[in-house]
Amino acid sequence: MSHQFITNQDKLLTEVFNNILPSSKALYFLVGYFYFSGFEEIYKNVTDKNIKILVGLDVEKDLFNKVREYEIIDGINLSRGDVRRKFNDSLVAIFNDTDFFDSLPKQEAFRIFIEKIEDGSLEIRKTLHPNHSKLYLFEKKEEFAEGGEYPGTLITGSSNLSHSGLRGQHEINVVFRDEHFQEGLDLFNDLWRDAVLIVDIKIFADFDEYDSLEISDDKELVDIILKRIIQHYSIE
Repeated sequence: MSHQFITNQDKLLTEVFNNILPSSKALYFLVGYFYFSGFEEIYKNVTDKNIKILVGLDVEKDLFNKVREYEIIDGINLSRGDVRRKFNDSLVAIFNDTDFFDSLPKQEAFRIFIEKIEDGSLEIRKTLHPNHSKLYLFEKKEEFAEGGEYPGTLITGSSNLSHSGLRGQHEINVVFRDEHFQEGLDLFNDLWRDAVLIVDIKIFADFDEYDSLEISDDKELVDIILKRIIQHYSIE
């Protein structure tokens, strides 16, 4: 059994992620909250990876990275449409109520984020019931799996997929490079099957005018994509 603790003190979790990514072919992330700043930490190393992100709770984020956490499901009787609508409302708040896209790295990260949705290599779902867990699974490419003996790496602990969680504050996470990977993947897949679809390739399937649009700036691109998300998953 091989494992280690990462606290963002001697070593940053973002460094661990980016060291693992080159040998990985697929990523399975279960997180309590969706923070785009976390995707920005890894975007340079995920262009050729298949990514599934499962979000357990909701988030409201302002310019100063203050976070108000609250569960988006008060009971078990909300429809799947209500789950989609509330999660989309939180995305609108993040993108529209901050100047998050004022820097070039953030703009580049967002473009890669959108391109991965469009090519089918990134999908986001929301757990039907609240889930505060953090589970990061990195499935190895075949040439690094040692004949299937070491199929991947599992990281679990306190860090959300955010700038703060990956580098900015003291956290406790443990890294496993052994049989726990398959156990974690089975757990992830069980939650994934019952989760509510938020974003996948179908968001662009009937958006034929996307490629021909003349977009003057990245804020306009953000507005277009957000409107498309809301239109695609709107509930009558």
